[in-house]
Amino acid sequence: MLLPLLLSATLLALPPEVDPALFPDVEKVTSEEIELAGLSALYPGRILHEAPHTIDHEDQGRPAKAFDLPRNLTCLRVYDLDTALPKIKQLLDDKPALILDLRFVWADAKPAEAFAALLSDAGLDYDTVHSEGATLPEPAKFPARDPKITKSAPVVLALVNGMTSGPLEAWLAAFQEKESVLLVGTTTAGQPAHYKTSVNHPGFYIIDGELLPVSGSLVGSGVKPRFQVDVTPQESYTAYHFLENREDITTLLRHDAPAPAPAKPAATTPAPIPQSVPNQEISDPVLQRAVDVVAALQVLGRLPSSTTPAAKSPATTVTH
Repeated sequence: MLLPLLLSATLLALPPEVDPALFPDVEKVTSEEIELAGLSALYPGRILHEAPHTIDHEDQGRPAKAFDLPRNLTCLRVYDLDTALPKIKQLLDDKPALILDLRFVWADAKPAEAFAALLSDAGLDYDTVHSEGATLPEPAKFPARDPKITKSAPVVLALVNGMTSGPLEAWLAAFQEKESVLLVGTTTAGQPAHYKTSVNHPGFYIIDGELLPVSGSLVGSGVKPRFQVDVTPQESYTAYHFLENREDITTLLRHDAPAPAPAKPAATTPAPIPQSVPNQEISDPVLQRAVDVVAALQVLGRLPSSTTPAAKSPATTVTH
């Protein structure tokens, strides 16, 4: 008796021109599932069939890692934004330019807002951010920078990809809107929100709060970087993880070929055959683009030129 009742309920949810015989196992689908699936298609990113992004348990509490780059530049790789905040503050105070690697970083509303507060304190301007829904609190509005502070605000570039996610996305969009933080990479996840699991259908995750900048909702679309890099998710993943067990970040950058040696007089004994230098197999075009942007800003005079050697050897001189 139960099956006919369920089938009847399902048929009521289908359009009249739909032939249920052409939809295998439709009798196993409830009206609520059909409604959720329909809303998911109509409103991308607001009802998910897969669990929303969250922090990787292995990265929770993991300290950020700083790398020295050419042009007296530092790249800070962030794993857990909350844990990285003190280091970010230190570098914002000390460096005229900073690259923040936020690829694969998920951050909820509280650490994302604390991060935004640090950027604001450093003199970086941002557009308004507000919340919709009952889950996420209305974000703070930070006071204007003390006019007595004469130090220039640093230049901040953030590396992002399709796994940069959470309410952090809204703040990144807000700062990029004012061009005080410039994003480099690929479009972010489009999940600047909080989701709840459907009570009756655990395979669905329903939005119940989002953070959004003045420019509009980012749910389902994400933040488009000012400097977009044509790189596949696999290439991005490979370049990112290549550095995990290495200390020299310059191996991921483009290098100048060594200058040819001056011609020597013919020798009586044949010179040894030079060994070919293998091509670099792994590079990070997203990081490279950020370094190129800094180089351009230095040429334009918006940043001081480096007074330190660009690299450990001529082979690691970055072109621009």
